[in-house]
Amino acid sequence: MNGPPACQGCSHPLYTVCTRESGEGTTAAQWEVDHAYPGRCTYTPMFPLTGSATDVHELPYAEHVLRHRD
Repeated sequence: MNGPPACQGCSHPLYTVCTRESGEGTTAAQWEVDHAYPGRCTYTPMFPLTGSATDVHELPYAEHVLRHRD
């Protein structure tokens, strides 16, 4: 993914925060993804995307709401 992620529902940019714990063998990170600014979106009930995953695309609903920018 190049550039910031965008929402498939409204095409607005999303912010992504990733926190990784340092330590041997640590692969998962804590994620938070939400709209960068408020607005109308059909996917609003699915936001924010939060959780622990090795990649942002592994979060619940990610396959439905994250639009890839090439």
